Amino acid sequence: MNDLGLFHGKMGVAIALYAYANHYDDELIEEYAWDLIQQVNDAVYTDMPVGLEYGLAGIGYGTTLLQMHGFVDCDLNDILADIDAKIMERDPRRMTDMSVRSGAAGIQLYISMRQKACSKVLTFDELYVSELQAALAVRAVAATDIDVISLLNRPTFDIEDYLEKPIGIDGGSAYYILEELPV
Repeated sequence: MNDLGLFHGKMGVAIALYAYANHYDDELIEEYAWDLIQQVNDAVYTDMPVGLEYGLAGIGYGTTLLQMHGFVDCDLNDILADIDAKIMERDPRRMTDMSVRSGAAGIQLYISMRQKACSKVLTFDELYVSELQAALAVRAVAATDIDVISLLNRPTFDIEDYLEKPIGIDGGSAYYILEELPV
């Protein structure tokens, strides 16, 4: 699996595996999930897309979700500082993609989750957040109350037929784990 992202890549699979390991108290699966997280962190590159589905916001969202559920213990302001800085390089006033999956609404969803998880989000400046909210408001896009799980597509294959099928949480085998063991 080469994709690092939340919906189709290592980040999403790591979340599903952490949910599984937590539910079944499986240390081996937890170690594998941790290894996936390390691979994501080591491979994040600065010119990745910023969206939730394939990009930096999705990696930040996934990391925040893992921390909120106690699967990993980290200082989000520290670990996500570089990702957040790269996201802020994209001027929200000039964004044309307002979608949740790949655009501004997904970034807003990530920032909202960070604000719930941290007493103070130090890595996003107030000007960026207000400009992002204004850009979404102009287009009447609301993104703060969306459940990411509701955005996922159920696989087109039965759970028993997982071999040689996509692995991610969107339309892949890991979806079935999150369906049974929601986070």
